[in-house]
Amino acid sequence: MTVVQTNGVRLNMVREGAGPPVVLLHGYLFGAEWWRPQIEALRDRYEVIAVDLRGQMASETTADGYDLWNQAEDIHGVIHELDLAPAHVVGLSMGGMIAMRLALTHPADVRSLVLMDTSAVPEDPEMNDRYEAMFSVAAEGNLEPLIPAMPPIFLADDFIVDHRDEVDAWLDRLREADVRGLVEVGRAIGLRDDILGRLGEIEAPALVIHGEQDVPLPLDRGREVASAIRGARLVTVSGGHQSNVDRSRETSRLIREFLDTVPV
Repeated sequence: MTVVQTNGVRLNMVREGAGPPVVLLHGYLFGAEWWRPQIEALRDRYEVIAVDLRGQMASETTADGYDLWNQAEDIHGVIHELDLAPAHVVGLSMGGMIAMRLALTHPADVRSLVLMDTSAVPEDPEMNDRYEAMFSVAAEGNLEPLIPAMPPIFLADDFIVDHRDEVDAWLDRLREADVRGLVEVGRAIGLRDDILGRLGEIEAPALVIHGEQDVPLPLDRGREVASAIRGARLVTVSGGHQSNVDRSRETSRLIREFLDTVPV
């Protein structure tokens, strides 16, 4: 386990392997260890750093600083402190939102981008209202009423049935989480700004992977991102929103194949 203090926050991370660095940024309500299949697929050739983002899992819950631009500064600090630049950056959902902002503000940090199940446009207002109602319940300190609704939002139906032990382990981790951090992170995602028009500024090679069963961010969001970044390629998989989890073998292969094509 590695802990880095940067940008006013202590961030926990997994660091394995050797070679060109790959930074993995997880989606909302998940964490570094949910990249385990990808870590194992990459660590023979790459140094893999999977970060618990601010307010989630083993990283610090701070009083503020959860907006996505500031969290991009968190990752810039990690890359600087560990002397990783330029790194391949792989981000899923909110991790992808942070990765795109990192590429815009600190392009020298980023050798390439893999953007999974993510979006460059603001949250749909109707959906944001629904999420805010959920956050209001969670903010009272009781996450339990929301637990049953979470698996079908984040994971493909067949994965939920076939890997119930993994799903339950994830839900148990959420029950132990700092609810205040989860609420602040969720609200930051909901208040994200529109960066679609700026993606043409990104010069790093990019691969976009999107689950065909993604509920929170439908496939059109991935198409928008791929169309806006010059030279980016879109690949779909049959999974849900957390396609690195519910389609781990396929996404690991796609990431590895793409990284192997990027000049060092």
